[in-house]
Amino acid sequence: MTKREKGALALAMALCALAGVGAALANSGTGEAVSLPNAAGGWTIPADSHSEPLPVAPVSVEIRGVGTFTCDPARITSARPDLFVDGRFSAFDALAALGAQGAIDLRTSYDDAQATYAIQSINGLAGWWYDVRLPGGTLERTALRMDTYPLKDGAVVYLYLEEPARLAAIEASFRDEVARRTANGGRVVVPTVTIKGPRSTATFHDVSVTAHDVRPDVFQPGVVTALDVLLSLGEQGQLTGLDLTWHAMLDGIENVDHYMVDWISTPDALGEKDSLCGYMDEAATEGLRPFLTPHSHATTEIHLSSDLELFVSPEYVEWQWLCATS
Repeated sequence: MTKREKGALALAMALCALAGVGAALANSGTGEAVSLPNAAGGWTIPADSHSEPLPVAPVSVEIRGVGTFTCDPARITSARPDLFVDGRFSAFDALAALGAQGAIDLRTSYDDAQATYAIQSINGLAGWWYDVRLPGGTLERTALRMDTYPLKDGAVVYLYLEEPARLAAIEASFRDEVARRTANGGRVVVPTVTIKGPRSTATFHDVSVTAHDVRPDVFQPGVVTALDVLLSLGEQGQLTGLDLTWHAMLDGIENVDHYMVDWISTPDALGEKDSLCGYMDEAATEGLRPFLTPHSHATTEIHLSSDLELFVSPEYVEWQWLCATS
């Protein structure tokens, strides 16, 4: 791909991101609002508030240059029971099921330095990476660990031979996260958290993040997600309010089942909540930033939301205010 073609692709994906954000935010009023802190002054969401049905529909896996396959969720088991509750599984698990069935020659191994399962080869070829399209969405151009990406009904997993430089940057970012968590004694400490609001920006340093178990229907207790960053900031007195919306359905698409961040209140925040706007996050390392498309995991009306975005210990987390009219 030429430099001009890459530029055109990046621009197109950015425009799709804004269009998708607009579609999502324009429908934010159809969900169920949650405001924090709660009446007792706490920053927790009751564990039984909402849940997502277990996947039952066949999972489609398309491997570029190899073929398209389907997997019965009943035959998919999670390689990460430390992360997922019974009945839940990841994009990696769907691929692993194909290997177990003999549909493909799959070689994988767990890399402790990256804290993830790595694909060594598919049918003798190395250098694979993946994207996911959730129902009602588009490809997300993800840079998340494949064995942490939760699947739901109607999800499609794509595998392709990634550009070596981007794949190397992803793997380096994973190693950096593990090293950071180890240096902090197993705690998740994010060096820089930035909240870019409509008229002001707030930056926090060395934010200690703890699990709030917002999604016990998907994750095991103690799993840290991007949403936990905001909940932790609230508990630490850095935020004055947080408005979320739970969407079971969005724009006619069922089984959405996630929280969207509508408004983040900081002591010095300027601006006000808008029904056509909301916050999207990006969590990564600085070395990976040049290889990310704008808000690549929240580019469509159906996307991997912050309550389902698991991470180890990123170098930065940014929350940006985006509107349908941006």
